[in-house]
Amino acid sequence: MLSEQMQREALSKCIVWFYDGNVRTFYSLDKTHKRALPNQGLGIRRLEKMLMETFKGQWETSIIYENKPNGNELAKFKKGARV
Repeated sequence: MLSEQMQREALSKCIVWFYDGNVRTFYSLDKTHKRALPNQGLGIRRLEKMLMETFKGQWETSIIYENKPNGNELAKFKKGARV
């Protein structure tokens, strides 16, 4: 689980609806090391990898948003495929 500071600093977040009824929010890890500049593309790739490998077959829908109030939708997935 990420600290509150890391959640605030994340550039993207992913909301996942699982088949068992749970809904969870995951935040991107946008840095390669502590002093690196954040890279949104890296964070999105890491979220996609988490969906396709770690939680493969366990979720129905997921949406990646900018981590801002009313952030734009960046990517949407349904049943393992990008829509």
